[in-house]
Amino acid sequence: MFVRERLWAMIDESIVKAVIEQTDIVRLIGEYVQLKKRGRRLVGLCPFHHEKTASFYVTPERGLFKCFGCGVGGSAASFLMQIERLSFPEAIERLADRLGITIKRTDGPGPASTRYREAKSLVGVMQVAQAYFLASILGPEGVMCREYARGRGISDAMASSFGLGYAPDSWDGIVGALSSSGASLSDAEKLGLVGKNDRGYYARFRERLMFPVHSLQGEIIAFGGRYLRSGDVAKYINSPESDIYTKGEHLYGLYQAKSHILREKCVILVEGNVDAVMMHGHGFCHTVASMGTALTPKQAELLFRQTRRVFLMYDSDAAGQKAMSRALGVLLKQDFEAILAVELPRGDDPDSFLRAYGKEGMQTLLEGAQPLARWCVEKACESILTLPIELRKARYSELGELLMQFTNPRVRRHYLEESARLLGLDITSTEEMLRLKGLEDGPREVVRVAETGGIEYEVTRLLLRSAERYETFMQCQGLDLVRDPALRSLLLCYAGVENKSSTYEVMAHLDEGQINLYEQLVCSDFEIDDSEIERWYEGAMAALTNRWASQEIQRLGQELEASLKKNDAERVQQIMGMHTKLIELMQKGQMARKFVWGSEQS
Repeated sequence: MFVRERLWAMIDESIVKAVIEQTDIVRLIGEYVQLKKRGRRLVGLCPFHHEKTASFYVTPERGLFKCFGCGVGGSAASFLMQIERLSFPEAIERLADRLGITIKRTDGPGPASTRYREAKSLVGVMQVAQAYFLASILGPEGVMCREYARGRGISDAMASSFGLGYAPDSWDGIVGALSSSGASLSDAEKLGLVGKNDRGYYARFRERLMFPVHSLQGEIIAFGGRYLRSGDVAKYINSPESDIYTKGEHLYGLYQAKSHILREKCVILVEGNVDAVMMHGHGFCHTVASMGTALTPKQAELLFRQTRRVFLMYDSDAAGQKAMSRALGVLLKQDFEAILAVELPRGDDPDSFLRAYGKEGMQTLLEGAQPLARWCVEKACESILTLPIELRKARYSELGELLMQFTNPRVRRHYLEESARLLGLDITSTEEMLRLKGLEDGPREVVRVAETGGIEYEVTRLLLRSAERYETFMQCQGLDLVRDPALRSLLLCYAGVENKSSTYEVMAHLDEGQINLYEQLVCSDFEIDDSEIERWYEGAMAALTNRWASQEIQRLGQELEASLKKNDAERVQQIMGMHTKLIELMQKGQMARKFVWGSEQS
């Protein structure tokens, strides 16, 4: 990924290298993760998956991080890409801004460069549109829109925080604004800002309160427009998908909420844009909205990258409750620490509840949240019991599908038992009703154990720490002592790196698999004190040499037997001489080997 992303960026190579090497990776990651010193490295809880024991390591001298739980690792740019959902060039630009380095792009002719320029052009059109909507809501023509917003409880400060604007009831108002700014009307059409008919271009959003949708970095990538009157027209219309916006891959308000989510260590997920704005206005600034769509896997992944605790608060009507149940399966695919359901009173949504009961009422509601899994099971059982027995078959099937979403057999068994209790049935009858025979034999977690290569692994780590040691090792044919093919391959590639102290240059010579191994070797713990490393290394090399010598002795024994049968006296004499030298080599290394590995490994 490192090389491919670098080429796509079309940023001057020297700038990319300077940005990555000059970034203080500890300071950067420390803004997201609480790190503690451990030897040469720092450790903390991984921000990319749920864990109770720290397996996330940062190695300052190499500018690398690595999680030994989920496998994510890389440079400062890689971390920023993962945590903020940035592309490689976006991450480099953000890091460059921190360092005060000016980014210069090359004008590459390839498709990657073209895509980048096109995306930047579209974002520029969105900025022009946003300026027009903001000017409109603040001007005389925006009086009705301002009154509407205030009537909904949206204060001027809330509107400003989210950049709410107004699309006037003008057939071609925005067309003129776009044209006068030099923006492409063709691009504006792609973005759904304007339409086109026989008379030319016209405004697609008219007489609407405009909600800009921001990327995680703050760029406007889409709009949602709420019609200000009642009538036959659609209440809400939204931007279509484009090269900068994909429906279901973004969360409304996440740009405004991300720092609050980090501080609160949780997120509140609501359905509508107004709900999110109102929650922020009442102090619940860690709220985001799924923008009225069913929660998607991409949105769940986005939430997981921000926090490990989710409060789900959808509208209290039937559609909202059904959406809550559907969201469970999507959220369970991520390793959240807690997924909680906040149940609003019948007839309320977050907006109406806040206007009726205020911040205190909402806080009480949040404190009463229960696990979403339990909430879904209880609701499913309640819906079954409200029906006559002869009409329950379909609902039993729905409950069965719900339980099958629990991939952990113990959790699934627990909710099966809970379902039986709520339905007034025994376990066997419930299993039959739900068609869940043999539930306790559900899929089991498969744990993959990575092979580390023992002594070879540790020796390779030391070789990567010292260019001088590495050169001596290679000159003495030390590679013959390494059996592991992955370690051999890495050490061979490492030979081609001119500046071995530069992580940037090292990783530019490696493929994706080798990069992963390199990160593991560089970032993992090494318990030997620096004062003992040389003696440890001598002992380790003695152990590897003895292993090699033992193999050679065994091979020579087989060759000796064959030479004796052929009566090849000259070859027999050569073999005996080689055998003697191998025995001497093993004896010389014996003392060092015992010092390091102990008598049980001698």
